[in-house]
Amino acid sequence: MIASKAARSVLIAGGKQLIDFGLRRAHGAEAGLLAARASYLAGFAGTSTVLAGMAYDIPIYGTMAHSFVQAHTNETTAFEHFALAQPENAVLLIDTYDTERAAHKVVALAPSLKQQGIAVKAVRLDSGDLADHARKVRRILDEGGLPHAQILASGNLDEYQLQRLIAGGAPIDSFAVGTAMTTSADAPSLDCAYKLQEYAGRPCRKRSEGKATWPGRKQVYRQYTHDGRCDYDVVTTHNDHQPGEPLLQPVMTEGRRLVPVQKLTELRERAATQLARLSDSLRSLECDRPYDVRISHSLQDLARVVDQCV
Repeated sequence: MIASKAARSVLIAGGKQLIDFGLRRAHGAEAGLLAARASYLAGFAGTSTVLAGMAYDIPIYGTMAHSFVQAHTNETTAFEHFALAQPENAVLLIDTYDTERAAHKVVALAPSLKQQGIAVKAVRLDSGDLADHARKVRRILDEGGLPHAQILASGNLDEYQLQRLIAGGAPIDSFAVGTAMTTSADAPSLDCAYKLQEYAGRPCRKRSEGKATWPGRKQVYRQYTHDGRCDYDVVTTHNDHQPGEPLLQPVMTEGRRLVPVQKLTELRERAATQLARLSDSLRSLECDRPYDVRISHSLQDLARVVDQCV
């Protein structure tokens, strides 16, 4: 579910950099680690969770905290101290007090930092009307001689907020996505469960009202359009060969793996390839046409045979 939420953001972002910022509101430390892994698999550039970087070799990103700014009596001094401590990652958080005034302070500080070999990498916006602040801050940075400094936005973002900001042309270079993705806030559960479809070689199925299943071992064949996009899938019995690409492959038998564990980078590449094959309608947040999944005659025939034996 987290990977799906992340993938939706990736599809909307259109190549803009996305970073996982969700650890502090994850449902436990392990959930935060796994969310960082899932989001990276789906196409995020990295995570702010340092342990995830150590455990999964995910690129680490981060900025400064509001508390760091508040711990100083002077905002400019806070920016300078952070830049000196992180000379290769001078990403300055500018919304603690007044966003535009802080942007002017960054411009004023930049020449002094430059003399010390430090460039302002980016500024971060974390509150208010992000689009409006981004436009004002971009103007301040450009007029102040910092056209290279990027703008990172965060603050209760999800795929719908990303869509609104990007469609509105907000001059934001990258986004940090946290709570909504890490907790899968709008879809906190997945309505699926294990169902017995075969026992001791005998196909079986449930016929419960609203919960009926298809019996037996299966295979799914995917058909593609002429330009390589996913067209439709056919669900059939495991021995009914259909045109298209078979999707189901055995990975374990009798408790033993049949294939090596894939590296996270390999899974990430596969996810990117599969996302690129989605049709335009499926890449949209407002899908107007559900993906076409067809049930083969072979599987329908098997279901009738099974039903006669009940």
